[in-house]
Amino acid sequence: MQLPEGWRQGLFEEGIELISGQHVEASLVNESEDGKPYLTGPADFPDGKIKVTKYTNYATKFCNKGDLLITVKGSGTGKVIESDNQYAISRQLMAVRASVFEPKFTFYNLVASVARYEGAAAGLIPGITRDDVLHTPLLIPPFPEQQKIAQILSTWDKAIEKLEALIAAKQKRKKALMQQLLTGKMRFAEFVKSEGIQQTKFGTIPSDWQYLHITEVAKQFSVKNNVGHDLPVLSCTKHYGLVDSLSYFGKQIFSEDTSTYKVVLRNSFAYATNHIEEGSIGYQNLYDKALISPMYTVFQTNENINDEFLYRLLKTELYRHIFEVNTSASVDRRGSLRWDQFSAIKIPVPSLPEQQKIASFFAVTDTEIETHQKQLSALKEQKKGLMQQLLTGKKRVKVDAHV
Repeated sequence: MQLPEGWRQGLFEEGIELISGQHVEASLVNESEDGKPYLTGPADFPDGKIKVTKYTNYATKFCNKGDLLITVKGSGTGKVIESDNQYAISRQLMAVRASVFEPKFTFYNLVASVARYEGAAAGLIPGITRDDVLHTPLLIPPFPEQQKIAQILSTWDKAIEKLEALIAAKQKRKKALMQQLLTGKMRFAEFVKSEGIQQTKFGTIPSDWQYLHITEVAKQFSVKNNVGHDLPVLSCTKHYGLVDSLSYFGKQIFSEDTSTYKVVLRNSFAYATNHIEEGSIGYQNLYDKALISPMYTVFQTNENINDEFLYRLLKTELYRHIFEVNTSASVDRRGSLRWDQFSAIKIPVPSLPEQQKIASFFAVTDTEIETHQKQLSALKEQKKGLMQQLLTGKKRVKVDAHV
């Protein structure tokens, strides 16, 4: 490969100092902020931000602010984050400290090498060794060009962070509004007929709303695939509801024999009879007909219910808690919530037009968030491509005279 003018092939060890973390016995670690903050692995930076939960007075290895922390053992091997302070570090981490290379330029090269490290971690000896990091090859441009590359990629990172913050804020607002609108704590003015409230076991609802058992607005639908129709099989996920099992998992996890599986028509609900307290309930809007494990309960609503309204209500943290309470109280020692118990649960029911208005409001909110998420994915892909071009010199940068 022909190198760009002024560039050379090198190794990480030429421009970094590598600090290996050291284990501190659990008995010498505390959560009462006594001593140095202590990081033990990627669990301490789950969302790309360091969150300190442990402290110790017995650490011997530390990272500094600006060092790059790389996970070298266990789950999350290869994960990289920039340290925002001085921390004690465990043996699951190493700190990469730029000594000759520009720090951010080092960071982007380290991130670009994650696939290489993951390959090393999958070998006979799991984990990343010091040599794996120190002997990582990279192309080294003159220092001013390193600075410019780092500056350009940092600008992209700031744009990504800004969009991520916007998405997080909209999701937080949506969650708060769901708790308010779905229980009548906040309402659209045109539907308010009374300012009064009625007390329920789990809080108050407007006095002009009904408070009905699920059995009053829905009926169980239990039809088995006795004739052996070749229909798509669904699975229920906590966050995404019902999904096509093959597409979602990328392999078949359901039985070859689906004759005992239940038919789920379009516009039906299905929940995991034994695990609904975990939030495993979904709405079938993928196919005209599909199948689901016999371990699920299927039901349909009547004409007085907007399904989107009900689905969002049943997915709230309040109703996850209600399912948990009812599952714990169930006479079924396996902890299941069968239709008789489930359908006895009460739900707040506004007028159908108000249900539709609430459902439409959240549909618009979801569309906005999905649009931002697509923008974020596109931005990350563009940055990934640009980073590959810049770090290999395929795309050169103009260095300012004063740099």
